[in-house]
This record gives sequence, structure tokens and C-alpha cells, in this order.
Amino acid sequence: NAVDANATKSDDSVELFTQDTLRSGGRGPNPLVSVLTQGSVDALAWIRSRLSSHLLLDLVGQLGGHSRARTHRPSKGLAGSSMIFALQKQLERYEREGEKRLVILKKTRATSLLQDPSSGAVIGVEYESNRDRAGRLYASHVIVTTGGYASDFATDSLLLKYRPDLIKYPTTNNEGTTGDGHKMAMRVGAKGLDLEQVQVHPTGFFNPKDPDGKVWTLCAEILRGEGGILLSKGGKRFVNELGTRDYVTGKMLETDPKNLKFAILINAKTAERTQKHIEMYTRKELLKKFSSLEELASWSFWGDGVSPSSLRQTFREYDLAAKQGKDAFGKVDFHNAPMEDGGAIYAGVVGPVIHYCMGGLAVDEHARVLREDGSVIQGLYAAGEEVGGLK
Repeated sequence: NAVDANATKSDDSVELFTQDTLRSGGRGPNPLVSVLTQGSVDALAWIRSRLSSHLLLDLVGQLGGHSRARTHRPSKGLAGSSMIFALQKQLERYEREGEKRLVILKKTRATSLLQDPSSGAVIGVEYESNRDRAGRLYASHVIVTTGGYASDFATDSLLLKYRPDLIKYPTTNNEGTTGDGHKMAMRVGAKGLDLEQVQVHPTGFFNPKDPDGKVWTLCAEILRGEGGILLSKGGKRFVNELGTRDYVTGKMLETDPKNLKFAILINAKTAERTQKHIEMYTRKELLKKFSSLEELASWSFWGDGVSPSSLRQTFREYDLAAKQGKDAFGKVDFHNAPMEDGGAIYAGVVGPVIHYCMGGLAVDEHARVLREDGSVIQGLYAAGEEVGGLK
């Protein structure tokens, strides 16, 4: 998410991005938010400049919580994997051409931070590899970017300590997202901030082939951003699909707290706008294509009473709201409507999943990690999901 200084079509600005972020957080003024939103301008320009040979961010969409379109993605590929692969290629190039100024240690795990015994400054890391090797790396600065703790189900789990109520949910995160960086930093005195603030994403794909699986595939928010709608098992809408993640999840808990499974429906226009996602999810058999309302109504997901006529009524109500510019749930952006007579429908089963950790290490505006008393731990920095205090 970033403000594109060179594009004016969406009428976006740093001020609007700041307002949206503060409104979503609900906590009032926060100096770190301005660092995030103002910095997004240069961050987007930097990515486009440094990764120009590997990545083209030529599409932009409006996702939940945003008042303007500012979520950038490539037309050829998926946003997350495309960015990671592009960064990986560029880093490998630097490693080859950089005269050993960059060394990438694979299959290696940092285990603790090294400190100067007199000053307490962080001066490096201890590590171990799966090749039965261990060692120490010394540096003037250590940057911790190990992600969140949304897959932390171990005995020393941060989830278990701060959000035991979420342990029951599946996660979208890989098995390495276990809060290692948080734990290492807090062992040397770093302040943990808002660690109970763990985001539950409303749409992870339920996989009928693995009904008890703990890891679900994320149903990317762009599907709702481009016009996908959510229905209950009774075939009715219950939410503004472009609301914030906590709002949508809350409406799911109100609507069907026992089953927590819902349908996402995507019409032909939305499918065209999100082609790479549709292809991948269909290939994984998480989405199914229906050519008619009659076929859709026969889908095994629905509860009693769902019929072609009831689904047609749901679509007509949505399309009428789109023409009027607002629905009963407060939705005002109806991208790629109508749903009725909108061609083939793709449908999948989604539900809430642990997705993102807003809590993390306390930092100042320069990303320096702070102690409980607010003082700086010299030499230690944090970025990304490692950081708390932005909510």
C-alpha cells in the first residue's frame, strides 16, 4: 500500500492515507503513522527503481479500510510472491557482484543477540545451521525483520501467552513465523508493545480436502476489492465487503459463530481483473466455476432454502444498491457490478484466519528498538511485522 506521487487518477494523497490508517487503528494521533504513510511515496519509487528488471507494479486496487485505490500489484503474477521473488533475484545479484559485501546464509537460524558487556549495545548475532554448524556474526548494526508470530504454537508461544483465544483458528502464515526475532530482542531488554493485537483476516480458504488443516491459503483481499461479495450459508449478504478486516470478521462472528464458513462469489468482470489469483485458486480447487445460477444454487455449501430464485434476489438487491451508490451495510464502492447477468460465477468457502501481528517491538521514528524505559538499545533496529505501535 503506497501513495503514488506520479498518479492522480485516484485522487490519493499522503494526508488521506494517514487519515485512513488512523481511523482503522482507532487510537488517535501517532507519529509513526506519518513515517509509514509519507515514507510510502519513496518506498514505492524505490521498489520500482531497484526492481525494474524483475517487477512491474502496473495495477492498483482499493482494498478494505482504504478510501482510495493504493494497493499496487503486478498484472503478471501475484503481488506477494512476485515481490519476494524480485527481491530475491536482486539480492542474489548483489551477492554475485558485490565483492562479498553481501553474504546470504541459507538454512541458518539466528538464536540470540550479542551485546557489548559494558554498554549493552547489540553488536551481532549467534546462529546455528542445519549442517551442525554454529557461529557468531559481529556488526555495528543488527536489523531484525523476522516477521510476526501468527504460526507460533510452541510451548513458549507468544500467541498462547497474549491471545490464547486465537489458538483455535487456522493461520495463513508459514511454519517459520514464530516470533523468533521478538523473543531474541525482548531477552536483551526490548519492550514488547501491543502483543495482544493480532489480526484475524476474514477470508482464508477452507480446503475440503484437508478439513482439519491448521494452515489455510489466504483468499486475497483484492478479490473483494475488485467486487467479490460474501454470502452466508443462507445465501444472503451480511457485511460491507470493503470494511476493515476486524469489522468483516466481527460480522462473521455475529452471523454464523458456530460454523464460521461463508461463500465468496466472484463474477466474470472481477475474475478478469484478478486473473492470476483466479487461476491459482481454481488450480488448487479452492474456487469452483459455475456457469449459471442453477448450477450455483446446487453447490453443496449452501444450507436449506437456497435456490436459483433466492440467489437471484440477493444479486438484484446488490445491483440495485450499486446503482444507488450505497447499501444497508454502508458500502459505497461497487467495483465491477452487476452480479446478476454478470457471466460465470466463481465460488469458494472462506472463514477467519490468523494473519497478521500488529504488536511487536517498540521503536522510534528511526526504527531504533526501545527499552521499557523508552531508551534506545544501541545497534538494534526492527522493521516490518517485527514492529509494534502502528495500530
